[in-house]
Amino acid sequence: MVTVRYKPLKSGKFSVYLDIYFRTSDQKSKRSYEFLSIYVHRDYSSSRIRIMEKDSENMKLIRAIRNKRETELNFSKHGYEKPNRPSLELLDYLKECLERRFNYKLECLIIHLGKYIRNKSFLISEVSEEFLSLFQDYLLLYVSQNTTHAYMSVFRQYYNKLLTRRIIDNSPFENWQPVKEVYLERERLTIEEVRTLANVHPDLGNKQIRQAFLFSCFTGLRISDVRRITYDHLIDGFIRFRPFKTPAKIVTVPVVEDVLKIIGEIPKHPINKKIFWGLPSTSQALNQHLKNWAREAGIKKNLHFHVSRHTFATIGLTFGIDLFTMKELLGHSKIEMTQIYAKIVDRKKEEEILKFPSL
Repeated sequence: MVTVRYKPLKSGKFSVYLDIYFRTSDQKSKRSYEFLSIYVHRDYSSSRIRIMEKDSENMKLIRAIRNKRETELNFSKHGYEKPNRPSLELLDYLKECLERRFNYKLECLIIHLGKYIRNKSFLISEVSEEFLSLFQDYLLLYVSQNTTHAYMSVFRQYYNKLLTRRIIDNSPFENWQPVKEVYLERERLTIEEVRTLANVHPDLGNKQIRQAFLFSCFTGLRISDVRRITYDHLIDGFIRFRPFKTPAKIVTVPVVEDVLKIIGEIPKHPINKKIFWGLPSTSQALNQHLKNWAREAGIKKNLHFHVSRHTFATIGLTFGIDLFTMKELLGHSKIEMTQIYAKIVDRKKEEEILKFPSL
């Protein structure tokens, strides 16, 4: 018999452990205890006690571990043996983590994992070094090397949380190495190229695509946020919004004169409050229009929508916006992400100084 117990702590929380009672092969009664290193805010010994929302994830893990131990105890001929890993569904665990705190990369990882295992039952205990290598090879068929590196890093992060909480005893990530992240020169436009594009008005196609791209060049918003921004987000000369990728963060971007001009060019929808209400639903259609526009303007660069965000960052840093301010404008969670743009600007300055005439 396996019973969940709760030990009160001075902090006010409760340490959860399993009280395991069984008979050995010689029919002697024996009791052992397994502390799970999981902590909750109430003693849930009584089924009548309502589980607090902040304890719900832990309680699911506790029940899963308890059920696993009970099953093993019933079928074991030699008494209780502690397993290496609980029988938790991999996708269920990752989805619970996503529900608790949104993470865009984790969401993408779950989608790709689901497709790879065909949404079939797959336990945490089945994750091995071989599985990681095969899944990584699968990712490389559909996303870039850097994106693959990012997804596998998120996979490692959430899997190893089980290790630190002693839900599992070892991790296949310990000796496994993901593909390395490679440096890629980010395509961006100079201020002169932005002006050139702004003076070209394509006769054909969706006019809001051009306006949205220029809007992003002056605000740094991703396409996911440009699609969602409404007039309600314009507050006292600023755009205040929660980014789609990091909804826990509030980003505030000043509305400069060029942005106001762009907004003024777009007719308001009679019902929809979105500023850019007429953009195509697919990135493919959006980026194809941008490439045609760049070709018409004589810009020989691979134009896609994210170039506008890179442009905002590099032009802003070039013209004196400090690194920490740019970090907040872009909504980055870490300064290291913004420093990538600073390195681009520094290299450009080095290239320009080499053109300085000698005495």
